[in-house]
Amino acid sequence: MKAAGRVTLLALVVGLGAAALVWALGRDPGLPSSCGWNRWTGLYCPGCGMTRALEALLKGDGWNAFRFNPLGMILMPLGFIGLAPSLWAWLRGQPPKRPLNMSTRQALGWVAVVVAFGVLRNLPWVPFCWLAPGGR
Repeated sequence: MKAAGRVTLLALVVGLGAAALVWALGRDPGLPSSCGWNRWTGLYCPGCGMTRALEALLKGDGWNAFRFNPLGMILMPLGFIGLAPSLWAWLRGQPPKRPLNMSTRQALGWVAVVVAFGVLRNLPWVPFCWLAPGGR
């Protein structure tokens, strides 16, 4: 992709991000979940609460963002840090860097953490119920 195309795509992404920010600032993060998995099964998936968490974070409410999805609020900055070198290389027209340099064992470990979080946040006992979106 040529430099002009990269700049255009970046401007589009920034514009969409700004539109999402305006939308989020006008919405109440406490609104009920729209997660299909939750509506279908009544259970919380590992990602349940992330939309509301991002809305709360955009409004500067870090505590509620963490309450809606604690694991997501921990992993999201790590993901951005991991992808930043690739984005920087792409903007300069270089081949992307390998964003997450981890072994198969490490990747399976992260998958196990996410799956365990998904199971634990559905248990009805303290302290596990605190992992549900908004803490039950």
